[in-house]
Amino acid sequence: MEWRLGSSVNSVEAYYAKIRELIESGRIEEAGELFDSLDPPYAHAVVIRLNSDERYKLFTKTTLASLAEVLAKLPDEIVYEIVIVKGLDEVSKIITTLPLDEAADVLGKLPPRYRNKVVEVMSRETAEEVSKILKYHPESVGGVMTPQVPVFNWNMKVGDAISTYVSRDRLGLYDRHHYIYVVDDDYKLVGWIDVKSFLTKPKDSALKVYAQKPPVVVEATKDREHAAKLAVDYDLLEVPVVDQAGKFLGAVTLDDVLDVLVTEYSEDLLKFGGFIEAVRGGYMTLSPLKLALKRVPMILYLYLMNSITGSIVASFTSTIERLAILAAFLPMLADNSGNIGAQSSTLILRGMALGEIRLSKTDVFRVLLKELLVSSLMILIMGPVAFAIAFGVVWFATASLGVSLRVALIVVAALITSCYVSDVVGSFLPILLARLGVDPAVASAPLITTVGDIVTAFTYFWIATGLLAVV
Repeated sequence: MEWRLGSSVNSVEAYYAKIRELIESGRIEEAGELFDSLDPPYAHAVVIRLNSDERYKLFTKTTLASLAEVLAKLPDEIVYEIVIVKGLDEVSKIITTLPLDEAADVLGKLPPRYRNKVVEVMSRETAEEVSKILKYHPESVGGVMTPQVPVFNWNMKVGDAISTYVSRDRLGLYDRHHYIYVVDDDYKLVGWIDVKSFLTKPKDSALKVYAQKPPVVVEATKDREHAAKLAVDYDLLEVPVVDQAGKFLGAVTLDDVLDVLVTEYSEDLLKFGGFIEAVRGGYMTLSPLKLALKRVPMILYLYLMNSITGSIVASFTSTIERLAILAAFLPMLADNSGNIGAQSSTLILRGMALGEIRLSKTDVFRVLLKELLVSSLMILIMGPVAFAIAFGVVWFATASLGVSLRVALIVVAALITSCYVSDVVGSFLPILLARLGVDPAVASAPLITTVGDIVTAFTYFWIATGLLAVV
């Protein structure tokens, strides 16, 4: 079946629309042929857009070859659907063709009873290697490493190692790699050799002569983000992985690093957006009920916190009764303080993620000084604007010079106070959470905005009450 498109953004939508049209018209076999012809990224993008019923029909008429490369990236629900429709035997065949780390990722998406059955049909050697990965937490270094890298004993001759390497590489027994790893008799990592360099070394020399100590190694039990940060900090294409005794286990390769960074960024983005619990699976495949249950805890929490703001406003009823137009500027001030807090929090989180800001007293003090200076400069720019807007609005409403000046002064005073407080809170909340061992990304924008609303409401009406009392 010939039906190809250019590699434009609209191609995914066009393929999706065509495959869905074929399914709806009962031409399932044609839909399967078209789906099988797609490149893996297109197949992935299409399959997550189909609903469950459409996927079930499609999977009955497809070989799933186009999904093999992206099987580990599919949401759990779709992997489970594939097993139900295609059966364990066919899924097992696909899994055994994958790199070991990806095979472990796919198995981790399956219920235990299915996972064990798939492992049973694997070769003994493959099953043992996959089981080594599965014993680690999915978000640990061990959970993302690949053991399919070339490893040789330090006393082995270069010529013998090259012969073994070439034959195993031709059989596809290695994952993507840039180094060969040299271990001692206890399988402890001695060093590594760049593949290009390795192939040109004198063949009669022992590998230990040329093995160089890697800049860093990482333990398998560490968080996967730690390995990704080491790769970025040291400009590495691979990070060697060892156990607590220093024995070599595998490597976190460049493609693993990229996957980890994308996943961690996604999780941090969700946390900063106010999700208390990570959202597993893709947005397109999650049901509205699951999304609502994921979103409502933080929304409900913030709703309750906002009741504090309402209580503060209610407690200053007498002040509002004296000068009701004050209420008109509260939303503007509250939004401003929330935006400032969210901005500062984002900058600090970014600095911490890149390793620019550490949890030392020196760095914390530098952050405080810098944010106070930044707030002061922003106030110098925003203050006159806020004064002019407040004065103009009140003058237009009351035509009273005295009232206009008083309200403008109150607004500027509240702006100054809330700016400083919101900036400091937004800056220090991520640092405080990190010091307490909590992921600083949970210092979400909605939370900081709510804190800014509370601070602004109190300072605004407190200042207003004080100034009205003396004027």
